[in-house]
Amino acid sequence: MSVGVWDPGKGDSGKSVDQALLDRLIELAGRTDDSVTEEQLAAASLQNDAWLMSLTAKDWSLVKNLDSTSLVALCRLFTLVEQQVSGWEAGNKSPVIVFVCVLKQREEFTPELRKWIKSNTDNRYLPNGSAL
Repeated sequence: MSVGVWDPGKGDSGKSVDQALLDRLIELAGRTDDSVTEEQLAAASLQNDAWLMSLTAKDWSLVKNLDSTSLVALCRLFTLVEQQVSGWEAGNKSPVIVFVCVLKQREEFTPELRKWIKSNTDNRYLPNGSAL
């Protein structure tokens, strides 16, 4: 019998984001206005994917290959889903922080997007993450 070691740097149960999942998320983001419901998540076969909210930046490495329009759409989707769907809370592990970081590296993070995120969340860590 062996005992596993907890690693706080790893995502939930070794799951990761593949291109097919990313495509489904982007498709849902494109159909989302200013609300996300459990029914919309179910229609996109994402109702059981709240584990996405606890992944590390490394687990989201595929997003670096996305165009900025898709990244902005994902920022909006994950901001809304955390705020509006029970069980999708993320705090300082929110994927939005990862997406914003990529947009900042490209110098494409706009003041308008920052204001939108802030006005659509109660998560004090969005959009920039922890201060430390």
